[in-house]
Amino acid sequence: MSNGWSRRRIGAVGLAATAFAGAVTGCGSASSAAGDGTLAIGTLVDVQSFDPALNPGQGQRLYLDPIYDSLLRTDSEGKIVAGLATQYTLTPSSLDLTLPEGRVFSDGTPLDAQAVKASLEHIKSAAGPASTALASVSEVRVDDPAHVSLQLSAPSPALPIALTDVAGMVVAPSAIGGNDLGSAPVGSGPYMLDVAASSKGVSYVYVQNPSYADKSDQGLNRVEIKVLTDGAARAGALRSGQIDMAQVDRTQVDAVSSAGLVLEYTTGNHWMLQLADVGGQKSSALASKDIRQAIGYAIDRDAIVKANLFGQATATNQVFGPESPFHVETLPQSYGYDPEKARQLVARSGIPSPKFTVPAFGPTKPIAEAVQGYLRAVGIEMEIVLVQPGTLEKENRSTNFGGFLTPIKQVHPEQLYNERLAPGGPQNPFGTVAPTIDAFHAEALAALDEAARDAAYQKMLAEVADQALWIDLFTDDAPVAWAEKVQGVTLQPGWVMGPSLRGVTA
Repeated sequence: MSNGWSRRRIGAVGLAATAFAGAVTGCGSASSAAGDGTLAIGTLVDVQSFDPALNPGQGQRLYLDPIYDSLLRTDSEGKIVAGLATQYTLTPSSLDLTLPEGRVFSDGTPLDAQAVKASLEHIKSAAGPASTALASVSEVRVDDPAHVSLQLSAPSPALPIALTDVAGMVVAPSAIGGNDLGSAPVGSGPYMLDVAASSKGVSYVYVQNPSYADKSDQGLNRVEIKVLTDGAARAGALRSGQIDMAQVDRTQVDAVSSAGLVLEYTTGNHWMLQLADVGGQKSSALASKDIRQAIGYAIDRDAIVKANLFGQATATNQVFGPESPFHVETLPQSYGYDPEKARQLVARSGIPSPKFTVPAFGPTKPIAEAVQGYLRAVGIEMEIVLVQPGTLEKENRSTNFGGFLTPIKQVHPEQLYNERLAPGGPQNPFGTVAPTIDAFHAEALAALDEAARDAAYQKMLAEVADQALWIDLFTDDAPVAWAEKVQGVTLQPGWVMGPSLRGVTA
C-alpha cells in the first residue's frame, strides 16, 4: 500500500540539475563587465555563531552557506533539490540519504556517512535553534560510507526542508567538541573563513577552499561580509562602490536603483504577531480569546504594507497562500480589518485596559509601532520594549514577553507545529497545551495519503486561527541589490540578507 511518503526523491537527474543551481539562472544583469574576483557584501546583522547548531539560520545563512554544504538545498522556487546528498527517500520511520564519494572537508578529512552522523548528532545534542528540526530523529545509522539513515521516532514530513537550512549543514568531525567552532568553522563548502583577516562584529573574510572539487561554484577569490546595520549607510556604500551587494532598506530603494545598480526582489519572510502567553502568566489579558481575536480584527494589514513597506509585501491572514496545499479556503475567523468588531470583542471580554508587551529592534520597530497604533485605537495597549540586535530570537524563546512580532520562514505546517504549537516547542515559551491542535497534528502524521495529510494540516491551521494563537500580517518582498560586475546571482525565497554565493562571479 502506498502511504504517500516516499515519492519525494532526487535522483541523478536532480543532482545534475542542481549542481550549478546558483551559477546561471536568475542572473540580474546582462552586463558583461569584468570583475577582479573580489566581492564585498553589506548585511544587516552580525553573525550569531558559525556553529550551525547555535545559529538561527534563515537570513544568517549568508554567513554559513559559503563554508558548509547542506544535505539538501532549495532552488529559486523554494523546491527541495540535491545538496550534499544526491538523493533521499522519506518514509514514516526513516529518512535515507545517499552521499557522494570522495568528498573532503577543508581540513582534508573525509566527508562520509560517519561524518554526517557526527554532525547531525552534534546539532541535535546542542539544543540550539536547529535541534527542534531533528527532534524526531532517534538514531543516525551508517549503512556504508555513502549511505546514512535517520531513524524517526515519529513521522517527520518537514525534515527534508529542514535539512536545507542549518540543521542540514555538515560540520567536520575535527571541529566538533572544541571551543572555537563558533568562530573558527570547518566545513566542505566552496569557501573558508579567514579568521585572521576577519574582525568580529565588523567584517568577515572568506577565501577559496582548495579541497572543493566543483570549481564552477568558486567564482570569487575573496569575499568580505561587512556588518552595516544602518540602511542608509548600506545604500551609501553600494552607491559609492564600497560594497558590491546588499539587502536594501525599503526607504533606500529609489536611491539605489537610480545609481545604476541591479535591484531585484525575492520572497522574504512571513510576519506574524504571536500571542504566546495564552495562559495569561505574564500578560493576563492574552488569556482571553476575545482579546486575542480583537487584536486580529484591529490591524489594517493593507495600510501597514502601503505605509511601512512601500507596497513591497502582500497582506495576508494566514501563513500559506492560495498556491499552497496547506492554504485554508475558509477560515473560521477572517481577521479582515474591522475595528468596530474589535471594540465589541474587547467590551465582551470584560477586561479593563487590556495590555501586553512585545520585544522589538531596528527593522521590527516600525511595524510594531504601526500595530501598536491600531491596537490602541480599539482599547488594547501593546507596550514595545527595545532589545539589542541579534537578541530577538532569544527573547522570542523566553517568557519575558506576552507576545512577539516575528518574521519567519516557515514552509511546512510541521515546522509551525514543532516550533510554535507543540508544548515543548522553542517558540512556545509558556508551554501552552492545545489538545485540539495536537489531535489534528496527530491526524496529519497518521494519514495514509498526501491529500488526507494536507486536509488535517488545514484543520490544524484553522484551529490556530480560531484560537488566535498568532495573528498573520503579511509576507514581504525583500529587495537585494548588486553591482553590474556581479554575475550569476540567483535569488531564493527566504534568503533576505543576500543570496548564496555559489556560482557567483565578480
